[in-house]
Amino acid sequence: MPGRGRCPDCGSTELVEDSHYSQSQLVCSDCGCVVTEGVLTTTFSDEGNLREVTYSRSTGENEQVSRSQQRGLRRVRDLCRVLQLPPTFEDTAVAYYQQAYRHSGIRAARLQKKEVLVGCCVLITCRQHNWPLTMGAICTLLYADLDVFSSIYMQIVKLLGLDVPSLCLAELVKTYCSSLECGGAIIAHCGLEFLGSSDLPT
Repeated sequence: MPGRGRCPDCGSTELVEDSHYSQSQLVCSDCGCVVTEGVLTTTFSDEGNLREVTYSRSTGENEQVSRSQQRGLRRVRDLCRVLQLPPTFEDTAVAYYQQAYRHSGIRAARLQKKEVLVGCCVLITCRQHNWPLTMGAICTLLYADLDVFSSIYMQIVKLLGLDVPSLCLAELVKTYCSSLECGGAIIAHCGLEFLGSSDLPT
């Protein structure tokens, strides 16, 4: 809407009035960011002491979560559940997504990059917990290009300053054998054959 400025999140000029909790707010129609808040009135015992406070101050929430970020957080949780990861993994992946989203370069990125970011946060979490999951498997689930995913993955690791170990291929072999319902002896044999009796991860 002309004359009302731009969205601080995505730069759009499509700002519209929106009534939230009966308070008028200016919201970006492209990404859902709340640009200006309405006011809530707090009354004391006498009307002479009326004062206005913004919604965020009244609740202690100073950060607005855009629709784009909300969608991304849902995707992180959904992906963790599809992969049947423990709840603690889901919490960690969500926290990484939120940290990454605070960076302006991520917030302004195209939808494709944000979708890949979802997978990167989940993969980083799995690697840190030595959970055997490959980048290729995540790309297949997200229909993402492997080269694009790899590039964004390295960017996020550097951006957040994370220590991420390499995937242990021995554990990956054991996981695939288990999914094929191989016996314990076969799984152990495959692991040893693959490693050449070395326990070094790659």
